[in-house]
Amino acid sequence: MINIAIDGPAGAGKSTIAKAVAKSLKIIYLDTGAMYRATAYFALQNNIAVNDADAVSKMFENFNMDIVYENGAQQILVNGINTTPYLREHYMSKAASDISALPVVRYKMVDLQREFAKTHDVVLDGRDIGTFVLPDANCKFFMTATPEERANRRYKELLEKGQEVDYDTLLKDIIQRDYNDSHREVAPLKQADDAILLDTTNMTIDEVIEAVKKVVEEKVSKEEKSDDAPGELKSFGTPSSEMPEKTLKRIKTYYKPEKSFRLYRFLRVILRPLQCMLWPTKVINKENAFKIDGGLYLCNHYSTFDSLIPIFTMFKKEAHILAKYELFINPLAGGILHKMGAIPVRRGEADTDAVKAVLKVLKDDKKLLMYPEGTRNKEGSQEMAELKTGAARFAIKTKKPIVPMVYYKPTKTCHKNYLYVGEPFTLEEFYGAKSSEEYHAATEVIREHFDAAREGVNAYVESLHKKKSKKSDKESK
Repeated sequence: MINIAIDGPAGAGKSTIAKAVAKSLKIIYLDTGAMYRATAYFALQNNIAVNDADAVSKMFENFNMDIVYENGAQQILVNGINTTPYLREHYMSKAASDISALPVVRYKMVDLQREFAKTHDVVLDGRDIGTFVLPDANCKFFMTATPEERANRRYKELLEKGQEVDYDTLLKDIIQRDYNDSHREVAPLKQADDAILLDTTNMTIDEVIEAVKKVVEEKVSKEEKSDDAPGELKSFGTPSSEMPEKTLKRIKTYYKPEKSFRLYRFLRVILRPLQCMLWPTKVINKENAFKIDGGLYLCNHYSTFDSLIPIFTMFKKEAHILAKYELFINPLAGGILHKMGAIPVRRGEADTDAVKAVLKVLKDDKKLLMYPEGTRNKEGSQEMAELKTGAARFAIKTKKPIVPMVYYKPTKTCHKNYLYVGEPFTLEEFYGAKSSEEYHAATEVIREHFDAAREGVNAYVESLHKKKSKKSDKESK
């Protein structure tokens, strides 16, 4: 679970950065400040003083807040009324600061925020997210800038909106608000001990975004190496950080998702007969692979070459497959893989580039081959390793079907093998899932379909052995 806490004084750029980071990492941005503004707005509309604790407490007796997302934008409804269009008026800043100082309001909002963060991967910004709201957040930042710089930013923002404001008044309000926020009794503004300080006074927005993303990706990769972070893809093994910087830069620069598949089609015609001769494989229920136009094709994995069989057999016009970064180190091999449609995946890291490439492939109704174990099967075993949740996340995010495929045994040169193609299925019951628990439950469904495919291929091979045995018995008689 990713919980990113961004704290800091008013005008430091917290909301702008939080929204951009959430969008880049494809996780939810929860506008906590808007929740307080919505509460203040509701109080003002009902002629309730925002600094009257008793009156506000009574207001909560008939108070219901819903947070919904429409076209990716957060909307806050209070008692069924959408307050969002009114929350950025200048007078709302002070009203929100006053009402947020009331303990009854703080605890009400914090309860809502904590419950939301338990089941969603989120970015939250405010003044006490890392110290009070989400003290266990795995990524914390304290973002600040000089009062003059913050007043100047706000001044320009309001002018662009057509509002006439006085710079000196804004500066005075910011200084006063800093004092109020840092001296309030409940959860005052301060930097958490484990938060990273970011002074944005002389930084561009892009520089701040990259600084935050870098820290998040490093921390998540260290803490959750055995799991796939939401909206991200993790591979397993030697981290690409151990590769030379020059190699990493070359791979990232040149090996973007392939657009032209003329070379792939040519190589498929040339290499397909060679594959049939060297690694003869009977594909059982091949028709299942063509019941869908695009989606995830998941397969167990024994060797480097067994990926050629489903690609050459089922991906006729163009191919897409996730391949580890190490295979792209050699420029010649990397170039061929690229033309074959392979998408490089950084190992042991949160790889947002690979995620974007995968999502685009699936959203374009293309076929993607992926190994859900993140590693190979043991040489002499039919038992699959623990499935990672990445495949489930992609299927849920794009609402695309899954085709399970299972090899009977390791692919060996000149030894006949069998690849069983199961019925396509979807994870429709999990569409909209956000929590790790839901992703793991969806992954168990994938496991069940793999188990069914395993039973199918074993039964098929067993039936062949029985037929062969009966034929031998007849011939001996």
